[in-house]
Amino acid sequence: MIEHWFITGDCHRDFSRFKNYDKKMQEDKHAAIIILGDSGINWTLDEYDIQLKNSLTQHYKFRIYCVKGNHDAPIRDVKDMHLDYDDDVHGFVYMQDKWPNIRYFKDYGIYWIDGLRVCVIGGAYSVDKYYRLQNGYRWFENEQLSKEEQEDCLWYLRESFSDEYDLVLTHTCPISWEPTDLFLNGIDQSQVDKTMEIFLEKVFAQIKWKVACFGHYHADRIERPYVEQFYQDTENLVDIMSRWKKYAETGELDWWLVKSPNFYMGMNNDASRD
Repeated sequence: MIEHWFITGDCHRDFSRFKNYDKKMQEDKHAAIIILGDSGINWTLDEYDIQLKNSLTQHYKFRIYCVKGNHDAPIRDVKDMHLDYDDDVHGFVYMQDKWPNIRYFKDYGIYWIDGLRVCVIGGAYSVDKYYRLQNGYRWFENEQLSKEEQEDCLWYLRESFSDEYDLVLTHTCPISWEPTDLFLNGIDQSQVDKTMEIFLEKVFAQIKWKVACFGHYHADRIERPYVEQFYQDTENLVDIMSRWKKYAETGELDWWLVKSPNFYMGMNNDASRD
């Protein structure tokens, strides 16, 4: 049974941050780390992926859960992957029998994690799409949810037992939250497909939520009240939820937390969570 939950951001096949965890954490079979997309564990779809999975399971005893990112192969393309019910998240996840400690959330789904009702939605657009195609690197055509999948996701959330979520985990974020100061130089934003960001705007308008976490933009900071962006940091889920419970009660955040330039603008929109 998983007793300790942690969240981290994009790894892109570089799991050196795991080496910095203390030995007790590395060997904790009752711990789990959620990667908010772009784990890169399924990327080459060949022997290199197998070697990576072998290495991860050999060196670390904690469980890994992956949100789908735009640098992750579609689950349907991964050999020997199957759906299995996971008692620790009270829902179905994908896994391979050879590496049971590495699990993958569905592209969109509802889970119960550590007593929290959690909405998970993966996918995003790759701004490096044409670079990858021109240089022989992998690009996955269905890296974002299709129009049909978006409609099904909205229906699924609407028809669930409740529209209230303690936590929302995504790879990218709603378009109104985009961290524009982190956009890559040289990328013409008018050519960037914002399908997922526009879709997530609809999702967050439809549901009630308490805390949201996302990755994708490669920064570790508070993006706006109740919204955290992850990259290389790893943080305990209990600490995340406690931070925002305290903020709701006192309006105070720890001084050392890095805040987005948009943080104070977001303070005017807290009502959108209710």
